[in-house]
Amino acid sequence: MTISSEGRWRGRTIIVTGGSRNIGLAICRRFAENGARVAVNGVVPGEAEQVAAALREEGLDASGFDADVSEPQQVEAMFSAIVDRFGGVDVLVNNAALTMQGRVPFDRLTLQDWDRIFAVNARGTFLCAAAAAPLLRRRGGSIVNISSIGASKAHRSAVAYDATKGAIESFTRALALELAPDVRVNAIAPGAISNDRYEALAPSTQRDEVQSIPLGRAGTGAEIAAAVSFLASDEASYITGHVLTIDGGLTAQARQASAEIVIDAAERAGR
Repeated sequence: MTISSEGRWRGRTIIVTGGSRNIGLAICRRFAENGARVAVNGVVPGEAEQVAAALREEGLDASGFDADVSEPQQVEAMFSAIVDRFGGVDVLVNNAALTMQGRVPFDRLTLQDWDRIFAVNARGTFLCAAAAAPLLRRRGGSIVNISSIGASKAHRSAVAYDATKGAIESFTRALALELAPDVRVNAIAPGAISNDRYEALAPSTQRDEVQSIPLGRAGTGAEIAAAVSFLASDEASYITGHVLTIDGGLTAQARQASAEIVIDAAERAGR
């Protein structure tokens, strides 16, 4: 893999699960604009190919592949089709996830929701990594898993979601050991990132949503995509088993600014 900023991924094949929307779409665009052949995965029939077609209209190289990543047969069929189309795989980005299912207080969380979110977020990450690993070994490739700050700092009413992201981070570290030295495995833990749901909120609600973030705003999909591209590239050739947090400083603070006890100079001097 070359490390020039332009055309870095020329001739390389990148698979992005959940690539038809939000962060996944931004990741697809980043790699495609840097020369990659991008396999866009989506679960809604035809949606991934619509995204890929739009990228092709811009002169980029992309193809869409429908698959529910929680289903072994669909994952196997998708990887077979990608290899037939592109000849191999250089990078897998495990981004597909259910984010809102089971977002209720714990006493209302159902086993059905628990099982479904684990099936997509955790099982899907495993199935795609297992399918990709032998292909990546041949090319010295890389896996980047998309986690969340919820893996280490809990969200309210998100027990199932946060648990899946904790599993993904443990999986990332363990898999990095298993696949070394041939394949590097890392993860990104995004904080508040602007997406379709956030952009649909009223401006006042958007401001309330980011008040606790030191940088004062939500992140963008493009900012996550830049970090994914870095971790997957030779510029990160000595990084494996690492989780990179991208959250505008949200998890760096001991408490939110509104809860800080501020002692001014006069008080410190005992006046």
